Amino acid sequence: MRRARSCLGRGLRQMMATPPLGVAQATEPLALSRPAVRGLASGTPITSRGPVSYASLALTLGTGAGLMWYFGQQQEKKVASQATVGSKVAGAAAIGGPFQLMDQHGKPFSDKNLLGQWSLLYFGFTQCPDICPEELEKIVEAKNLAEKATGKSITTVFISVDPERDSVAQVAEYVKEFDPKMIGLTGTLDQTNAAARAYRVYHSKTGDEKDYLVDHSIITYLLNPQGEFVTFFGKNMMAAEVAESLEKHLRAR
Repeated sequence: MRRARSCLGRGLRQMMATPPLGVAQATEPLALSRPAVRGLASGTPITSRGPVSYASLALTLGTGAGLMWYFGQQQEKKVASQATVGSKVAGAAAIGGPFQLMDQHGKPFSDKNLLGQWSLLYFGFTQCPDICPEELEKIVEAKNLAEKATGKSITTVFISVDPERDSVAQVAEYVKEFDPKMIGLTGTLDQTNAAARAYRVYHSKTGDEKDYLVDHSIITYLLNPQGEFVTFFGKNMMAAEVAESLEKHLRAR
């Protein structure tokens, strides 16, 4: 069973524990005063007069969520910028490249194995409890919709950024939860780091040595049958939006 923490959960908890500047912060645990307790018993509406009001609490929560959204948007803009610069300078996007990994059957797998087919690549880790599963479920749903609309097939690929825990057997069990045809890849630390660098994927351990999380970019990459980067899909896109974009690219070729 997946642990109830998100890929970026630790950072979010720290963010929520320290309200941004300009937001009132309580110095003691929030408690009801005696007049408030009497008001509660009598049914009289309670209005907060302490250091933390409902309005400031809502503002804190909203600000935290807004910051998470902002950082996600910045990462997506960075990937888009790199793709644009690469196209102008070298005639092709500066995203993607050769990699050598191992698939869920223990067989060597490289970027050349994806030639001749449309592919969706997602980097994550098997012990991510919610963000990775949500994204994988989304891209599988989008893939199914696009395949039905175009009659063309798309290969979904999961690449681990946590090879120290994601063994071949672990990855095999993980990917079959989402799509029996999904390819799961892992390898040595050097191999997975090289693949992540090729696709400009940020990833970093957070926490103690044994029980850690991995903060990482939440982006899915679309490759054409020539193995070239075409576009990417961020966390904020819904399955239907991804499917619509996939359909457009598949029909254009």
